Amino acid sequence: MLQNNDGQNSTQNTAVYPQPGNAAEKSLRPAQAVAHTKGQRWERYAVGVLFSVIWSSAFIAGKVTVMEMGPFTTLFYRFVLTVLVLLPLCGKKLLGPKGKQAMLAGILLGLLNNVAYLGLNFSALQRLPPSWVVIVVSCAPFMTMTMAALRGQESFDKGKLLGFAIAFTGVVIMVGITGLHAGAALGLVMTVGATLAFSAGAVLFRGKYDDLPLLPVNFWMSVCAMLCFAPAAFMTEASPLQLTWHAQIALIWLVVVSLTGMALWLLLIRTQGPSMAASYNLLNPLSGLALSALILGTDIGVQDAAGAAAIVAGLYVALRPRQGKIKA
Repeated sequence: MLQNNDGQNSTQNTAVYPQPGNAAEKSLRPAQAVAHTKGQRWERYAVGVLFSVIWSSAFIAGKVTVMEMGPFTTLFYRFVLTVLVLLPLCGKKLLGPKGKQAMLAGILLGLLNNVAYLGLNFSALQRLPPSWVVIVVSCAPFMTMTMAALRGQESFDKGKLLGFAIAFTGVVIMVGITGLHAGAALGLVMTVGATLAFSAGAVLFRGKYDDLPLLPVNFWMSVCAMLCFAPAAFMTEASPLQLTWHAQIALIWLVVVSLTGMALWLLLIRTQGPSMAASYNLLNPLSGLALSALILGTDIGVQDAAGAAAIVAGLYVALRPRQGKIKA
């Protein structure tokens, strides 16, 4: 089972073995314990990387669909289809006291993570170059750690901060920073607001709602987004039936992202803490580049490779176990 990475709950992270009966067992048991904790650690990393790959794929699929339906209409139908898939999966989990708590949590988190984060970033892209949006969104780990520290969930960790800074530098190297044009200030305010909402959602979920079942929370998050984006969608005549076949496939994939990507995101917050979960967003430029090269045939240059190396090095520094803490 995945464990928390913030150094707490040491009783959960400690392997318990019976007393060995001979010298051979005495040397074997510690080795087994080390292998077990290393396996847990790599399991957590694998979940974070998988989240980044799935989350990044939404940018490629979204670009295809947005070209034909526009941003808010795309988001509306994305969440309509997500709700239709989640409804039978949730079933009776939507009822009872836990179901009511999941509804309240889902509506609030939906406003923060689906409506504010996606809506503001899509709007910011109309005023900012994409590179600037990527740069600001990559500040999420710093914002999340600050919020979590203010709420007493985490403490400032010099190793984490150094790792985040190195990885953030890699993001800047990889995507670059192009010149801003008139009206960009409002776009910057939008994307900063989007990232703050994203970070606030992570801290809020860990602090109040991380004991709730994930599927019902995701269901109500999607319902909230569907209702909020409905007015914009109804003002246009675009519909999924009018899309080209490749745009329809892209829209279906966006639903997959909403289902699996959000579930993995909530799972990362629950098991690794808000700031560590947010740190995997630093991998998004690298994951997006790899997917673009694989699917679209995008070339990978020296600048991309240098930025990717810095991102990986920074995340290694941020994620590696600290001396004096439980290594699990």
